[in-house]
Amino acid sequence: MDNQNSGNIFKAYSLEITILVAALLVSSTMFVTFGSLSSTNAAILSRLSGGPATGAVVAGANQVGTLDAQAQGAGQLQNIQVDIGDSPATGSANAPVTIVQFEDPSCPFCAAAHGENQNIISYFKQRDPTWQAPMPQVIADYVASGKVKLVYKYFPGHGKGEDAMKILWCSNEQGKFWDLLDDMYANQDLMEADNLAGLKAVATSKGVDSAALETCLASGKYNSRFQSETAQGSAARIGGTPGFIVNGRLIEGAVSYPQMKQAIEAALAG
Repeated sequence: MDNQNSGNIFKAYSLEITILVAALLVSSTMFVTFGSLSSTNAAILSRLSGGPATGAVVAGANQVGTLDAQAQGAGQLQNIQVDIGDSPATGSANAPVTIVQFEDPSCPFCAAAHGENQNIISYFKQRDPTWQAPMPQVIADYVASGKVKLVYKYFPGHGKGEDAMKILWCSNEQGKFWDLLDDMYANQDLMEADNLAGLKAVATSKGVDSAALETCLASGKYNSRFQSETAQGSAARIGGTPGFIVNGRLIEGAVSYPQMKQAIEAALAG
């Protein structure tokens, strides 16, 4: 074998070894990153690991978009009308901006938007260190000042939140919906485990009357609401959770607070 052929073979083996080492490093990194997560969060983050670029908006486990991309959608994503009805709402009835939230209590991305689920928040911050959970600051900066009213509607983004949603609707009858919402997001492990008793305990810990809650749940009065609100979301072009309608404009995904603020300020400016 001549020297030239020997050199070529050596280079080929070197390239294969380099690729193998790189693959092992990637897999070991993923193991370290996801090893301590719940199976649900680990699966979602694993699917996203090669996904959106920094600053992208993740609306659900399989939906990625950006505000800029949405802006190019023109009329299809503007002037969307949603019947609020008797959905849970907070803020001034005369607020100039209404944000309709389509969410699922079991959705990890919805939890992150509310400042819960630190695994998903950490993922966002790894991709974009400036990312900020939008909803706590929307409430502090705009709802408290009377500029924004929030309305909550269900949309099936993860599929394990129906029991929690029924409890939230029943709690709304006692004026406890918004007191309880973030605590539900903080206890998504109970939803994954189908732990209805645990979810009820979360509700009563926030002052929800247990007897009234049991009566409400037993009545089944909200069972049909899942279908009607899902239909509303689909009509509003909600493709994943969370999805927000800001004075008729669709904002998809757990956007960072500055992006949500930009949408609110644009709505306030008319």
